[in-house]
Amino acid sequence: MKACRSTLATLAPTVAERRTAYRARARGSASPPSPGPLVDIDDRTITFAAFAALAARMGVAMETLLGVVGIAARTAARRKAERFLKPDEADRVLRVARVFEEAARVFGGHAKAAAWLRARHPLLGGAAPFELLGSDAGAKAVSDELVRIEHGDFV
Repeated sequence: MKACRSTLATLAPTVAERRTAYRARARGSASPPSPGPLVDIDDRTITFAAFAALAARMGVAMETLLGVVGIAARTAARRKAERFLKPDEADRVLRVARVFEEAARVFGGHAKAAAWLRARHPLLGGAAPFELLGSDAGAKAVSDELVRIEHGDFV
């Protein structure tokens, strides 16, 4: 699985990442250049503690974030004991962390981003952006709204 280095830093500064070795491509190579900000992460990279830290940083209850990423309470108890999230769960958590990172960049801080994510918005159908992060389409709608805000398009 791949993740953005900056998203891993947003998720938790203690998340270990496996650095990939990049080779310079020969001039004129038909292959696309390797993605610089993407890093390979293995199945045991995203810890349950990093998930808990994300919930705290976003100012939401752990149960609320569990609901958004689709992890049942009993499954969360097992993941806490195992200390690591499964790859599909980690992918959903990384999606939430990526949008949170984007909101923090647009609004200039984690506290403002968290407040915006929890507030209801008419342009998102009256839903809070945080509630939409459970699906890829919802996360895309929230990201699109952040782009509009960043560029001053409020209509």
